[in-house]
Amino acid sequence: MRRIFLIVILFLIVISIIGCSRNGAYGYEEAIKRGDVVYQYEVVNLERFKQFLINLSNKKEDTLRVTGYTHEGDPIFHDLQFDGKVIQYTYDNSNDEFAGNDKGIERDVCKEIIEKENAQGDVEFLISGCSKGNDRFLIRVEKNKLK
Repeated sequence: MRRIFLIVILFLIVISIIGCSRNGAYGYEEAIKRGDVVYQYEVVNLERFKQFLINLSNKKEDTLRVTGYTHEGDPIFHDLQFDGKVIQYTYDNSNDEFAGNDKGIERDVCKEIIEKENAQGDVEFLISGCSKGNDRFLIRVEKNKLK
């Protein structure tokens, strides 16, 4: 009886450790289901991103999460909350195993999202006009997919 009790306790401890180790992180498929704009090798839910840009230009409140994944599959979250005037921006790489000293959550207040064409002809979207002075990369899209 004691042995069964010990096995059950060990099983519960292992499950608790596994469950708590991801800090609210979720995988690629779950991010798509939740409606995140997902960026890894391509952009999924691009229409949602386009709608956010329209709402931004119309000064209409909106919230968006852009979820990127590292080569190892660790999520990096970009949360954008537009109140009609400014964008409350949160960058969260706390689930990235290889983030090093830059691991954590950063918050900033930004004014706009800009687009720049890169050397390959793709369009990169960056959050810009931030109080901390840094533009941050959000997603890269093939130019022909923006039409």
